[in-house]
Amino acid sequence: MKKELSVYHLIVTAVFIGILLTFSIFYITNILVEGEDSVAPQCYDGTVIEGNGPLTRFSRAVYQSKSSLSFIHQSQYRLFGMVNSTLVIAGSDDFLFEIEDSEHGYHYLDDYMGNCTFTEEESAQILAELERRRASYAERDAEYLLVIIPNAQTVYSECMPMYLGEISDTTRLSALSSYLTEHDFYHFVNLTEELRAAKSDGLLYNNTENSLNSLGLYYTYRAIYERFSPTVLEHTDMIERENLHFYQHMTSGKSIARKAGLSDVVENRTVSLSNTTKLNYRFLSNTGASATTILLPFYISSDASASPELLLQFSNTWERLQIEPFFSNTFGKVTYQTDLTDDPAIFAAAQPRVVIQFMYEYELSDLLK
Repeated sequence: MKKELSVYHLIVTAVFIGILLTFSIFYITNILVEGEDSVAPQCYDGTVIEGNGPLTRFSRAVYQSKSSLSFIHQSQYRLFGMVNSTLVIAGSDDFLFEIEDSEHGYHYLDDYMGNCTFTEEESAQILAELERRRASYAERDAEYLLVIIPNAQTVYSECMPMYLGEISDTTRLSALSSYLTEHDFYHFVNLTEELRAAKSDGLLYNNTENSLNSLGLYYTYRAIYERFSPTVLEHTDMIERENLHFYQHMTSGKSIARKAGLSDVVENRTVSLSNTTKLNYRFLSNTGASATTILLPFYISSDASASPELLLQFSNTWERLQIEPFFSNTFGKVTYQTDLTDDPAIFAAAQPRVVIQFMYEYELSDLLK
């Protein structure tokens, strides 16, 4: 009996040592062959292993291994619907939400709970900046409009984790909108209510990225179009929803999923405009920094057509491309600019009657710069 037990112990020990050696060889080979490219920014618990000695490099290859952490994150999400990350939280219906945007100094959860509303001084500063922009364009006979696109968590607040409670009524966007209205500044559009109302038509945001999809941008176009004067509405044709076909397809998880190491686990429900949509316009110019389209068969100035020339400014190239079929199929001349700067050369070429700037809720602090 003792002899059999000894053999059993020997086999177990050999298997254990074999597994240990296998993992050791894997991690040593991993760091020697792939180097620091195979190392994640931090360990599972958020710590970082510093140093460049043999032992620290081995520890970093083991505990900060991208492949190992990816396996842990994927298993955790599949089994428990959880994300262990200082950057991302998991919501319902496969929505992933960012926690913080360091580029803009913005904390999504603090804002969701109403803990980082602009101060009176900051609100006044933003109002002054928007009034400066409006006046600057007015001097050149162009109207100004700021379109604020709410965060995904604002429109789909019901998909946020239940422990956070309902979204605050004093978020930055909500409070700033009230402040601008109270001070008689009406040259802005807060799309929150329009997009919430449109959710019954389908998914409006990417579930793994804080951005509108093609259907969401259609309702953005529609909300802006309906704010034009009766004269413009009379001389242009809004694209009706029933004349468009959108389709949903699954793609790899976008930016938020990549941050959480879940791009292969949480797929993005991507909604696109059908490529059978008729494009009744052509490009007049495309320089990279800007592109101009004219409605077919030929361009007629707003003096004769009552269809105002538009200059649309975006901080995101992809959204500019997705919204193009809606505006370019409606207005005689549309110029798209891929930043929000007041570029004299682009303005002179566009000769706009209306300048529309698109800004996301998380970018609002940029108005303080």
